[in-house]
Amino acid sequence: MSERKGNKDANIGVRVDDELFAILQRLAGEDDRTLAAMVRKLVVEALQARGELK
Repeated sequence: MSERKGNKDANIGVRVDDELFAILQRLAGEDDRTLAAMVRKLVVEALQARGELK
């Protein structure tokens, strides 16, 4: 894996099934967030739960 330099965000693409996509859209709407912002929030929460982030 290559190292990133600087503070720019990296873009990643993720394939999800229709059920997961609908859940993500619903959660984003409930939190008044964009879909991308909701996915970032959930990824951070998951990494924190695993002890990878503070």
